Amino acid sequence: MKAKGLGILSAITASVCCLGPFVLILAGLGSLGLGAVIGKYHWYFITGAGALLAFAWRSFLKEKKSCETRQCEMENKNMTRNILMGATLVVMTFVGLNVYTYAKGSPTEVTAKSGVQMTIPVEGMTCFTCEMAVQSAVKKLPGVSHATASAKNGNLAVAYDPAKVSLDEIVNAVNETGYQAVKP
Repeated sequence: MKAKGLGILSAITASVCCLGPFVLILAGLGSLGLGAVIGKYHWYFITGAGALLAFAWRSFLKEKKSCETRQCEMENKNMTRNILMGATLVVMTFVGLNVYTYAKGSPTEVTAKSGVQMTIPVEGMTCFTCEMAVQSAVKKLPGVSHATASAKNGNLAVAYDPAKVSLDEIVNAVNETGYQAVKP
């Protein structure tokens, strides 16, 4: 049944823009910049996933109606419906997370009890996984006490101890994820 395949394809398409960069970073390929390239087109992936999902549901319902009219048994009806429901959940989750990324109020400044607080412009972040990747890379550095990335604002708010980590090391950590930090 093509509806089942389209449902699976829609879920994969919706997740490519968000999970793709994250998987690349986990595989150690984040420095290639592919995540940032994929991220630029995230709304195209989400829109395409929605269109595929709509077409999958249309195909399923059309076949179901045809079988009801002919009084025949639809092959794999329950499995296909469950796959389409799962794909719908996946697509809606990624749509919601992308909308949330731009709707939430992200701090552009940090305050720390000691050390340096700075906001660093970061180019290429487009969604929540971009933010997670940048934050994770920077928080791993010794001396970083706080890091909050914002795709909406295009920056990273960071608090760090300059005796333990340099600004260049922070910028390099961001750049290794495939996003481009601009040293202020």
